[in-house]
Order: sequence, then structure tokens, then C-alpha cells
Amino acid sequence: MVITIKKSLLTLSVVAGFLGFTGVAASASTYTVKSGDTLAEIAAKHNSSVDTLVKQNKIADKNLIMVGQKLEIGKSAKKTTVKKVNKKHFKTSTSIKKGSAHAAVVTSQSGSDNSTNDATSSATTTPAAFQSQGVIYQDGKKWTYYTGAAFADGTTNHGGYDADGYLIVAAPSDVPFGTHVQTPLGEGVVHDRGTAIVGNHYDLVMP
Repeated sequence: MVITIKKSLLTLSVVAGFLGFTGVAASASTYTVKSGDTLAEIAAKHNSSVDTLVKQNKIADKNLIMVGQKLEIGKSAKKTTVKKVNKKHFKTSTSIKKGSAHAAVVTSQSGSDNSTNDATSSATTTPAAFQSQGVIYQDGKKWTYYTGAAFADGTTNHGGYDADGYLIVAAPSDVPFGTHVQTPLGEGVVHDRGTAIVGNHYDLVMP
């Protein structure tokens, strides 16, 4: 199953990085200092300020300017032209396969939501086929089946499954109760023991 997520991003009026900027800088005008001029008068005449002229012209002493000295005045900031954005560049689509690491974005699974469907999803045979064969060898284990109502750890039989929906398994004594194990009929949990259940011999309750 594939889940497709489509994301439409808003069209931006200014997009740095995708679009080119066309910059146009106006040339600064030049004023030649005349006899009797002061920096304050020159600044006022050109809608500027003394500090701006000092900074623009790197004047060491704002009270000292020389006749014939050329001053840059009214340097303009860059004007920027931005191209229009094509909306189709901002549509993306992501395909996520169910069960992949990214599937958590769109799906969630509760740890307590265990059912017989989950337990049997990994089955390699059917109850009828298992009963017909009697013994199945899988992953180095010998599997047989039985029916029972009372189990060593006190679990309750729900038609061959425990209260969490897992197959009830009898395992050798060195396998702790509660251990999850793959059986021929799906996922099971160890709840029982048996005198004949030793070595690699496992037994499960037939659902």
C-alpha cells in the first residue's frame, strides 16, 4: 500500500535562492567644495546629513574640508527586481510505502492494540495443515500442538490465544515466560511448560 502526501506551498513574492536578482545601483553625485562652504551647508543643500557625508567620504575631521575637494553625495541603495514565481515549482508529492520508516508521519500504531489478526499475519501454515502433518520443523525448532485450559503461568485461554491475542506456546524450561516466538501458525508467547518439551521441542495450543 502506498500513501501519497501532497504538499502545496504558498507562492512567495520573493524567493531567494530559486530566483535571480537584478540589481541596479544609481551612481553617486559629486560635489566640489567651494570657498566658504561648510559640511553642514552641503548636507542641507543635498537632503543629507553631516554624519552621512563624513561616512561616505571618510572625512577624518568634519570641521575641516578643502576647497576643490570632491564629495560623494546621495549614493542610492540597490534597487532589486524580482521575477514572478511560477506556482508549479512549489508543488511536491511524496510517496510513502506503508511499513517504511517514514510511515510514522501518516500512520500510528498503539502498542496495546494486539489482535489475533496480528498474531497470525506471519503464519507459514494453517491449523488444518498443521493437524494433518502433526509435526512441523521450522527455524531449527520441532513444533507439535495440543489443547489445554490451564497453563503454567496462569494465563487464560481465549480460543488458543492469550489475553493479548498471541498464540499460547509451551517452551523448554530455559525459555522465560512472556518470550515472543514465531510459530508455524503465527506469533506466539511462552505461557506453558511440558515434561516432553525439552531441547528444541516447542508445543502450541491449536486455535
